[in-house]
Amino acid sequence: MTSPLVVQAPRERVGLPLMIALVFLLSWPSTIPQVVASWRGAAAVPGWMRWLQLLLVAPGLVAIWAAWANGGGAGARALLGRLLRWRARASVYAAVLLGPPIVMLASIAASRMLGFAGPALPDAGTVAAAFGPTFLVYLLLNTEELAWRGYVLPRLQARWTPLRAALVLGAVWIVFHAPYFFMQGGHPGGYTPWLFVLQLLPVSILLARTFNASAGSVLLPHLLHQSINAWAEALPFLPRFAGSMAPVVASIVIAFAIAGLAIAARPPMWRRLPPS
Repeated sequence: MTSPLVVQAPRERVGLPLMIALVFLLSWPSTIPQVVASWRGAAAVPGWMRWLQLLLVAPGLVAIWAAWANGGGAGARALLGRLLRWRARASVYAAVLLGPPIVMLASIAASRMLGFAGPALPDAGTVAAAFGPTFLVYLLLNTEELAWRGYVLPRLQARWTPLRAALVLGAVWIVFHAPYFFMQGGHPGGYTPWLFVLQLLPVSILLARTFNASAGSVLLPHLLHQSINAWAEALPFLPRFAGSMAPVVASIVIAFAIAGLAIAARPPMWRRLPPS
């Protein structure tokens, strides 16, 4: 019986380099409307170019195609089945759903204690009104986890330890977001490139740990990923909204500490996973 955490596939027709290259090739054009709008204004973006935003769903589509090309209908169904794998310990759900807002609120509080001023926290109703729709949009349209944790991670874990696989995938994930730094003023959240790298590496470790702790579920990493995205926009956390890098820097310190605990937890992430 094959473990859902690793995929032993040495002779696949579509290898990981080709699959990842296709994800990049088809996904990067989705950022063109935002990049053009940042330099010329939204009114200058042609209508046909705005349709490129539909390519936001490319990662998931490429993953499904690769799973089908390598394993036929059974391979595609197995990949999509990871989205329905919801059974996990209550502690995993608590970390996924409550971890992001707690870390961001703690980071905002820590930055203020250190003397970095920022905008006042909105009331709970305003935050909820901002978080709910944003989270729903990300949940429905962002298909990255089907590709990264659903398809790529199990294949990397067949070769390497979960820690090494998470770091390699984290590097791929960082490059995947590189086009956003071509916008006028840089990344729309206000990140510097180094801050972005330092933030995504521990998050990649935590997403891998979530995937493994939920028996290969894509649903749980997807919820965590989109919760991070939505809370970052609902709270005055991102540098562009907070007017300071301090909350993100504080969150990176916290994220590395949590990632360290995740690496050392049983089973430790520096040990290879069994194939069955």
